[in-house]
Amino acid sequence: MLPALNLPEREAPALVLRRDVPRSDVPVPLKALAFVDLETTGLDPSRHDIVEVAVLRVDARTLEVLAEYHTLVTPERLDDAQPEALAICGFSKAAWTNAVSLREALLAVAPLLEGALVAGHNVGFDWGFLEAGFRRAGLALPNVDYHRLDTASLAWPLVASGELSSLSLDSLATYFGLERPRPHRALADARCALEVARRLSERMRLGGRLAGLVGDERELFDALLSRLEQGRRQYGPWRVDDGRDYPSEAYAELLDGLHYLAAELVRRRRLERSRLRRVYVCHPFADDPAGNVERVRGLSRQLVALGVMPVAPHLYLPQLLDEATEREQALRFCLELVDTCDEVRVFGGRVTAGMKREVEYAKRRGIPVRFETEVLA
Repeated sequence: MLPALNLPEREAPALVLRRDVPRSDVPVPLKALAFVDLETTGLDPSRHDIVEVAVLRVDARTLEVLAEYHTLVTPERLDDAQPEALAICGFSKAAWTNAVSLREALLAVAPLLEGALVAGHNVGFDWGFLEAGFRRAGLALPNVDYHRLDTASLAWPLVASGELSSLSLDSLATYFGLERPRPHRALADARCALEVARRLSERMRLGGRLAGLVGDERELFDALLSRLEQGRRQYGPWRVDDGRDYPSEAYAELLDGLHYLAAELVRRRRLERSRLRRVYVCHPFADDPAGNVERVRGLSRQLVALGVMPVAPHLYLPQLLDEATEREQALRFCLELVDTCDEVRVFGGRVTAGMKREVEYAKRRGIPVRFETEVLA
């Protein structure tokens, strides 16, 4: 249980104790986190004062609140205050009529910090003021873990991935859909930082499950996730509460079917990776059939030497079809072959009417087209 908090009579309403949660499986230094947030009269702990303090002591494993304390604090160096800092936190002498002294506030805060890992958003700022405050009040600094848990640092991957453009608490709250009815007030911001930590923790938990998948399981998951993301872009968010009836047996079979389909996607990707890259050889033919066939044969040998598989209809279609009477059928065969290739390379220095149709077809199908300015053979 938490140590007894012997608080002055007027501070008691600001302290709320919650149900203690069993934490025997958590290492002793990490039994609790203390989310802190302060409002101050400026940015310099040596010149400026704390005017509001909030601390949420939470279970390190579940992030359930065990105790919380909040109070307004009477500033002692108001003449040194920065006006913009006072405006941000809404300070006024009338609103702070019942504020407590710094010493009284820190006596109440100390038990909630004892043995905890101090956490918060840009928590280094708040901890710097707390350290300076304990010294000025002549009080011993609570025994806290030497680490700090900063939700801004935890959120950095969201900025690195482009999901967020800022690490501010406002930006994170908007990203996670959190309401902030009283921004820049200590208790509201401490609660918001805690909720951000919960959301980030859930993302890490899901990421940990993914990281634990190996081999085929990882590829199956990636295939399913990519299809889900594609479906969201095309149709919108997926829902299961759309009013349709999904009997549990059919739903389970559907999920099993998705896994089989994902396995097929993975199998096809592996085949794509294992097969040779196919290059369609686009080259003039009719003006010099014998010479062009010989040049295409030479180009094909060079492509083989480069480690790709040439697809060269010049080398065998003339054995099957008559250029003079069956040209359209030959061209249809050529376009079918273009469809099987990863790239079209245009050789010969000029583009005939038939080659133009092949090139235009490839572009419509999204197949890359590369022009070689000279015949390499």
